[in-house]
Amino acid sequence: MKKLLAALLLVMLLPFSAQAEEEGNAVFLIYDEQGVYVTHYVGEPAAGDEYIAHDNSHYVIQSVDTASHTARAQRKGVYRMPDVEWLHDESLAVSAGMQRGAVAIYCTHSDESYVPTDGESSITPRGTIYDVAEALKSNLEALGVTVHYDKATHLPHDSGAYKRSRATAQGLIEDGVDAVFDIHRDGIEDPGQYETTIDGEEASMVRLLVGRANQNQAENKAFAVELKAVADELYPELIRDIYIGKGTYNQDLSPNSVLLEFGTHTIDKERATKATEYMAETIQKTLYGGVSGAAPSGREGSSAANSGERSKSAWVSVIWIVGIVLVGALVFAVVSTGGLRPAVEKMGRGVSEITGGLFGKKNKK
Repeated sequence: MKKLLAALLLVMLLPFSAQAEEEGNAVFLIYDEQGVYVTHYVGEPAAGDEYIAHDNSHYVIQSVDTASHTARAQRKGVYRMPDVEWLHDESLAVSAGMQRGAVAIYCTHSDESYVPTDGESSITPRGTIYDVAEALKSNLEALGVTVHYDKATHLPHDSGAYKRSRATAQGLIEDGVDAVFDIHRDGIEDPGQYETTIDGEEASMVRLLVGRANQNQAENKAFAVELKAVADELYPELIRDIYIGKGTYNQDLSPNSVLLEFGTHTIDKERATKATEYMAETIQKTLYGGVSGAAPSGREGSSAANSGERSKSAWVSVIWIVGIVLVGALVFAVVSTGGLRPAVEKMGRGVSEITGGLFGKKNKK
C-alpha cells in the first residue's frame, strides 16, 4: 500500500518536476542579499532552493528574476557538516581487493561532452560523459566496489530525458545497490569555475545536485552532505558545492541518490576523468567506511552514525503517506455515507475492527 500511494503521488508530481529539470540551458547568476556573487546555476532556480557552497556557507533562494537571469539568496550561516574523524582510524582499514557492496551508474544526458577535448559540447548518440562514467566505474571497482553501469542512451537532451532515464535507474536499483549516481557535466562557460589541482594533479571539481521535489529529498540531501564532508577531509578541492533544486532527478527511487556534475563543457575531459579517482574513494569511504560490506557502527559522520537523521527523514515520509491515506479514506467515507459525521463514525468503527478494539469507536452489539 505504501509503495502504491507513493507511486500515485509521484505520477501527479512528474509533469511539474520534468518542467523543473529542463527549462532550458540559461545560466543564472545567484547573489546574496548584499549583491555579492554566490554561484552560477544552469537552468532556472526557484524560491526555496538551497545551496551549500565550497566553504559550507548555506543559502536559500528567496527570489528569481527571469528577465535578468539572476536570483537572490539569503545566507543562513555555515551548514553544520558531520564529523568524519573516523576516517583517520587505522583500525578500519582493509585490503583494497575486498568486496564492499554495489552502486549504480548511468547517464541521463547522453550527449554531454567536453569542448577542449572533443571539439563540441554535444555528441550523439553517445557523448564522452560515458568515458567519465566508465572511469568512475573502474576506480570504484579498484576499491572493491561492485558497479552496475547501464550505458543506455536517453536522447534527445530535452525535458523528457529524465522520464526516459527513469526506466534505466529502476532497472539498476532492482539489481540491489547501495547508492545511485547519475553522471553529468555542467554548462557553465567559465572553466575556472571547475578547474582545480588535487595532490599536484590537474583535475575537475564536482558539483552535487539533489532534487527536493520527492519524498526522499531529506535523505538524499543527507547523503550528499556526507559525501562532501568526507571529500573535504580527504581532498578539500574536490567538491565544488551542493545545489538542492526543485526537480526530482529520479531520486525518489533511492534514498542514496545524487547527481554528480564532473566539471563543465569548457574543461578538458581528462580533468573530469582524473576527478573520478578521488570521487570513487569518497564514495567508497562514505558508504562503507573502509569496512567490507558495511560502514562501521558507532562513528559520527558516517552513513551508520548519520542514520538518525535519515531515520527521521524516513519517519517524516511515512507520516506524510499516512496522512494522504487518512484524507483519502475520509473523502471516500464521506462520499459513501453522504455526510461528514457518519463518515467519521464509519472510520472509527473501521479502526476499531483493525486494532481489535484498542482504538476507534467500538461497534454496538
